Amino acid sequence: MNYPIVQIETQDNLCLYGLFLEAQNSENIFINIHGTASNFYEENFIEVFSKYFTENGISLLSTNNRGAGVYDAYQKSGAATERFEDCVIDIDAWVSLALDRGYKNIVLSGHSLGTEKVVYYMNNGKYADKVSSVVLLAPSDSFGSHRLHEGKINPRKEEVEKFLSESKKLLESGEGDKFLPRNTYGSHEGIMPKSAYSFMNFLSSESKLLNALPLVTEKLEAYSNIKVPILVVIGDQSEYTGLTIKNTLELMQKENKNTTTFQLKDCNHDFDEKEEELAKIIFDFYKKIPDREA
Repeated sequence: MNYPIVQIETQDNLCLYGLFLEAQNSENIFINIHGTASNFYEENFIEVFSKYFTENGISLLSTNNRGAGVYDAYQKSGAATERFEDCVIDIDAWVSLALDRGYKNIVLSGHSLGTEKVVYYMNNGKYADKVSSVVLLAPSDSFGSHRLHEGKINPRKEEVEKFLSESKKLLESGEGDKFLPRNTYGSHEGIMPKSAYSFMNFLSSESKLLNALPLVTEKLEAYSNIKVPILVVIGDQSEYTGLTIKNTLELMQKENKNTTTFQLKDCNHDFDEKEEELAKIIFDFYKKIPDREA
């Protein structure tokens, strides 16, 4: 068996790791982009995907990006310091690996923040035209959900504005690398620190996240530009959409007619205990794509 852990180097010399499980004689591959501070192995559905997909003729490439973990001291990377738009560099490198291995049918999938990175990539990536379908698991609006929660003002909005003001001052004094408090970032409760620079990059009015999946604006220009089939799957509990889940799904279907949506009952943001059902939904969607049957 080939060693399944792979390493790539991005255009800007960052080393990233991933899990690469290849189905025999397959031209089909599912590439996963993880969410905030996660990694290639921590999302539990990856274990189920690894068996289900490879047994059905689809290789799996579960990837790290520069937002893996909170902070990597050796590479000075991690969710606490990343620039959102650099996701293009990371995904370019992973898609390039798949192309070099001869894969023709590429499913580009993201979970949570990864959904925003996938949408942004499909509008800015070097190899976006090589992607045959897109899967968005628990789509999120990182910018908007810090301001709205289920269509109402997020109690954290005032705190976000305070940290933006503090971050701006730090940038102006040349201290953009300075870390804000440990619960600075996270639209529901605050889950981790951010550098002043990264906080501004994600949550200021100049954020490139507004060119990704800004659900609360109710206008999804980048999303509407995607020309390939899109699958959206979400649970029914507390999400990071800013809008209600119902309004989110209606908006995404309205903004792009290539969209197929599923909402899983009794399902949380991470699809815990729904992994098998999720894998089947994705596989059934993939089989129905013209000329893309596994």
